[in-house]
Formats: sequence, C-alpha cells, structure tokens
Amino acid sequence: MVSVHTKLISLLGFPLEQTLAPQMFNETFRILNLDYFYFPIEIGNDKLEAVVNGIRCMNYAGFNVTKPNKIKILDYLDELDELAEIIGSVNVVTMRNGKLKGYNTDGIGFVQALLDQTSMDLSTSTFLILGAGGASRAVSSTLASQGAKKLHIVDKIDEASASLVKNINRKIRECAEFIPFDKAPLRELMQKSNVLVNATGVGMPPDIEHTPVNKEFLHKDLLVCDLIYNPLKTRLLLDAEEAGCRTMNGIDMAIIQGIKGFALMTGLPEPAAIMRETMYKLIADR
Repeated sequence: MVSVHTKLISLLGFPLEQTLAPQMFNETFRILNLDYFYFPIEIGNDKLEAVVNGIRCMNYAGFNVTKPNKIKILDYLDELDELAEIIGSVNVVTMRNGKLKGYNTDGIGFVQALLDQTSMDLSTSTFLILGAGGASRAVSSTLASQGAKKLHIVDKIDEASASLVKNINRKIRECAEFIPFDKAPLRELMQKSNVLVNATGVGMPPDIEHTPVNKEFLHKDLLVCDLIYNPLKTRLLLDAEEAGCRTMNGIDMAIIQGIKGFALMTGLPEPAAIMRETMYKLIADR
C-alpha cells in the first residue's frame, strides 16, 4: 500500500514495455519489508526536464534513467559522481535533501557480468562496440578503465561515436578508435575482434526481428554480447548461436547494475542474492 510516507523510485525512459525493473525492485522491497515503491515513467528528452522538476517536489529516494535519457539527464542534476562525469552518462540518480546526484552502474554491471561468465583477459581482448549512446558510453569507458586492449566504436551518428572515442582516449587511456558509420568495414572489424557488443536498441520490442549486423559476418571465435535482456535471445544472439559463437545477453548486467543502484538510492546494503533470485524467477515466469 502506497502512503504519504512511501519512498518513491521511478525509471525514466522510452519505451519501457519490456523492462522488468519495477517487478525486480518491488518484490525486493516486499521481501525486505521496506516502504518503497518503484514505477516506470515513459518519457523522452522533450519532457525530461519537467518530470525531473516534479520529482524534486515529491517523496523520492531517487530514480533510474534509461534510453534515450542517459546523457540528457546530466543537464538537470546538481552533482555527478566522478565515474559518471568521466563516462558522460547516468543511469542512477539519488535525491538527498532536495539535491540530485548522478551515478553510472551500467559499465560496472557489464564488465562484472562479462568476467563472471568468461574469465577473459581484457588486456588481450579487442571489442567492436555498436552504438555510442548512454549504455555504450558506460560500457566502453569502463572497459577502457579496466585495461581492454582495443575498442572499435561505431554509431549511426558519427558525432556521437567520435565524441565518445575522444573522451575515452583523453580522460582514460588511448585504446579507442572511431569508425565512420557509412564506411564501417564490419566484416573485417569482426574478424579482428574477440567480442562484439550490441549497445544499440536494435532487437528490443517492437523490432525484435531486427539485428544490427549481417549474420554472415559472424564467426565462431567471436563472443557476441547484447545489452538487451528482453527478449533473452535477440535476433543477433540467435544468429550468433547459429554461427557457433558464444553469447551473452544483458540479464546479468541488468541485475548487477540494479543491485548497485538499489544501494545508492536507499542507502541500504546491496541485496544481491534477493535481487538475483527475483530477476531469474521473473524471467522464468515469462
């Protein structure tokens, strides 16, 4: 039961039909007997400022931010965590004494999930990263900070990928390369890469039959990662399995970033076991 004392948390993004975050958070609150309520707000950049101003006037503990708002949200915050400032993207915002502070847990979530599942040596691994939006900024920047050998970054908006590459090479270390979209030799880049990361929204509902790459370019020595977790197997991952590739979806990344976001917004210890079990049950029930 939501009351005047209930602490609110929202997810700001569009579209949100596919997200399982509200169920994951609310079930965790129920198990821990916490008076919090998490709900989605479908909103894009055009109305983001108005929603954030409204949140400042309400009983919020914080909020999550997802596509397409992870970069634009920086314009409306009072403070940034050091890592979020370097990345230039935010997915978690806390509210304390009316002040909004942004954090980024996406990159940490991806890298931890990757290492947990593969035990790969980042220092010898080359990544081809598709997309240069908020999720890509987090993943790419964290990979660079953790010592990845090489990052090739491609986005349909060249200014976005060029800016991200410049930011990584200047603020973290020289390991990223800008690839112009119209001239991107994807087959050649995939042959030279150990890991392909889809950090675009291609493959999410309602466009679940679309894929960002030609399946003929995939090869069996490639690890294919899709940051999407609903559906669990996107068209890209299905094509990759058919090509003999190892695959990783975005479910563990979503769980890990959610766990860390929970702790930041509530100020309570990370409920790792509860949130992990809850999310896997939600997936199994679908």
